[in-house]
Amino acid sequence: MIRAVIIDDEELSREVILNYLREYCPDVEIVAQASSVKTGYAAIIRSAPDLIFLDIEMPDGKGFDLLNMFEKIDFKVIFITAYSEYAIRAFRFSALDYLLKPVKIDELIDAVERVRTAGSSGISAEEVNALISNIKNGTTRQSTLIIPNLKGFEVLRIPDIIMCQADGYCTYLHLTGERKVVSSKNLKHFDNLLGDQNFLRVHHSFLVNLDHVTGYTRQGEIMLTGGLKANLSDSYKSEFIKNFTGK
Repeated sequence: MIRAVIIDDEELSREVILNYLREYCPDVEIVAQASSVKTGYAAIIRSAPDLIFLDIEMPDGKGFDLLNMFEKIDFKVIFITAYSEYAIRAFRFSALDYLLKPVKIDELIDAVERVRTAGSSGISAEEVNALISNIKNGTTRQSTLIIPNLKGFEVLRIPDIIMCQADGYCTYLHLTGERKVVSSKNLKHFDNLLGDQNFLRVHHSFLVNLDHVTGYTRQGEIMLTGGLKANLSDSYKSEFIKNFTGK
C-alpha cells in the first residue's frame, strides 16, 4: 500500500484526484489532505507518507517552499500544475513527475505506476533546484538536464553537452572536460527534448550542439569541441549547412 497526501488549495482538484485514486489506483491510500504550504507541511510530518501530490501555486507560497522545509525529502512527489507549456518542458528536463490540470485519468495512473517501480527513495534537493532553475529560465532555453542512472541521477548543464551519440537502445552524452554519461533513453528522446536548445540531428546516430561545432569537412565529418567528431549524413546536410551560412 502506498500512503499518500494530497496538497492543493483547490477543493475540487483534491476531490478529483481522491476519486480517481479510489477507482483506478486502489493500492494508494490517502492518509491526509491539505490546502496550503503550512497545513501541507503539518500533514506530511503527521502522516509520514510515501508519496505526495503537490500543487505548485498555493495562497501562502509555492510547493517548492514546502519541499525546502525538509532537510531530507524521503517521499516521492507528483507535482500538480496549471503552468503553461514552457514550464511543462521544465518538468521533462528535470525528470520529475507532474500532472497537468485538469488531471486526466490515464496520466494519473501512469504517474502512480512510475512511483511503484521507482523504489522507496524520495527526491533530492538537486532535482528540485534543477526544476526551479529550468522554470525560472524562461520559455525556451533550459539550463539543466537530469539523467537518471542506477545509482540515482546526474545533473548536467545543457551548454556542457557537446553531442549525443546513439548506441543501440542507449545514448551517450559527450560533455566538456572529456566526460561521458550514458542514458537508457534513445536518441529520439533527446532529439525531441533538445531540438529547440540549439541541438541538431545530423545523422541517425548523432545529435550535436551547434554551439560546440568547430568545423566541417567535405568528407562529411563535423568537428566539435574537445576533438570529438560526428558523421553528417546527406539527408541532414542542407539543414546543417544552413545554420552556418544562412543558405
